[in-house]
Amino acid sequence: MSRTSFDEARFEADFERTIDRCEELNRDEAQQFVQTGYVRVSDAFPRSIAETVVEHAWEELERDHEVDRADPASWDRPMMFHRKGGIHGYVRVPPSGTRFNLPGDAPRAFRAQTDAIGGASRLPDGGANLAWSDASVANLGVAGHPGREQPQPQLGGWHKDGWHFRHFLNSPEQGLLTVPIYSDIAPDSGGTHVAVDSIAPVARLLAAHPEGLHPDSVQGAGYLIPGLVEQCSAFEELTGDAGDMVILHPFMIHRACINPSPRPRFIANAALALTEPMNFAREAGDAYSLVELAVLWALKMNRLEFATTRDRLAVLPGPMRKDEDTQRERELLQAEMSRFADVGHRTPAWGREHGYQSNRA
Repeated sequence: MSRTSFDEARFEADFERTIDRCEELNRDEAQQFVQTGYVRVSDAFPRSIAETVVEHAWEELERDHEVDRADPASWDRPMMFHRKGGIHGYVRVPPSGTRFNLPGDAPRAFRAQTDAIGGASRLPDGGANLAWSDASVANLGVAGHPGREQPQPQLGGWHKDGWHFRHFLNSPEQGLLTVPIYSDIAPDSGGTHVAVDSIAPVARLLAAHPEGLHPDSVQGAGYLIPGLVEQCSAFEELTGDAGDMVILHPFMIHRACINPSPRPRFIANAALALTEPMNFAREAGDAYSLVELAVLWALKMNRLEFATTRDRLAVLPGPMRKDEDTQRERELLQAEMSRFADVGHRTPAWGREHGYQSNRA
């Protein structure tokens, strides 16, 4: 990895070249994404899609979880494992097989995503088959809860997405996160918590470790997360209207939270895979993506020569592992945790009490 000093005028010129190629995001939206790691795109897809997804969700919840959409009292219980004890009313709804082809069914959502990654040419098949299913994440609301969770570092559930691959600074497996909003989300209504200044600590960590990180280090109850999120001080709750879409940097640390309102919340989480690794040292004429620029901005660098020192590796996500898979990945993770502890990179003392794994003795 080779570092250079930061020239803000040069960065601005690179930013101008990038936004000149954007088809949907305007200058302010692009700048917000680069500087904070996310932006909400209003009216990104038809409300009819949102209505279809929400109706499918209620049908699934009524059939499989004995939920009555007209009786909020039936929502107030854990429906799936999510952190210790579960979040009452929080459940992932599986897809039915319905697909929404984004170039045809939601072209504004499609263009906003391709703007962020540097163009449709950086997607398999030029993005022609990019689609959303009707799967969703419901956070139904527990009106009797004493109040909202104030987002702060010392909470359980913070994580960086990507449980299926070894994490590198330039990983193509997850080039962008997208959150289509399927129901109106008012403040204090179970919107996802995001640490908007988390791109920098994550980028610094990944840049310093070209050997890559085991996904369990930052997913699930990842031991590295407490040390990353305690470097953050800017926290927000994602809100919006049905039909909006939030695009997030793949390094964004975030968490689900209790919905203390009587207003059910439905969203989805999706990710874009790139055809090539991200590139932080592009040649003249080859514009950076907004995702790449956000990393350079966070690191205060104009150019970064980065090369991995180990092969990319697909990893079976934690919830899908059988016993032998679990044991193998646990051993690999423990070896990494020991290496980090040996060089003084230890989980903060508060991590374990909030449910995170720890490499602190």
